[in-house]
Amino acid sequence: MGEPVTDGPPDIVVDFSPAWVQLSWGEDVDAWAPAAAAALWQATGQPHGVQDVAVLAATLEVMARSAFLVPCFGAFVFCPEPARGPRAVLRLTGIRCSGGTDGARLVEEILLPDGQQLLTPQVEHMSGPGLPRTRIRQRARAEEDRTISDHIAYLFPFGQGAWVLSTTLPDTAEVERWLPDLDELSAGVQLQVGA
Repeated sequence: MGEPVTDGPPDIVVDFSPAWVQLSWGEDVDAWAPAAAAALWQATGQPHGVQDVAVLAATLEVMARSAFLVPCFGAFVFCPEPARGPRAVLRLTGIRCSGGTDGARLVEEILLPDGQQLLTPQVEHMSGPGLPRTRIRQRARAEEDRTISDHIAYLFPFGQGAWVLSTTLPDTAEVERWLPDLDELSAGVQLQVGA
């Protein structure tokens, strides 16, 4: 089970598999990256050396620093195959709204501008284990360099706002492969006991 990732109500924790590593806002990235790389390699049970850990740590450090360019409460890095490097980083952010805001209004907060959308966004209310959540999938073109990416966000509504786990995947061919793993992480979001 991961550590608490917010200090505001409602506090949440995220349960995740060994293919994920967590980084909280304000954590020392220089210390976190080598420890996270070693843990990811150790979890695979595959033989690895100091150089393997160092290469992965360098990549994790860059991803972590990029994730926090925009303030967020934490980040989760997905790396199921350490030799290939991380596949995704999900940022945890929050949305504040007045009481009684409906789910559709919260979804609108996450949607990219129409001019960037290449496909109609897919909005799916998910049930099953974990907190109630909505998954929003968007395929969009970046205006500055015309690249195409898939944007995946999980919205967890709570009265006065919502928590959001979100990522951008530049390799659209990999989205279907890794989507079940992203869904699994979203199912691991739970209210902290006593919150």
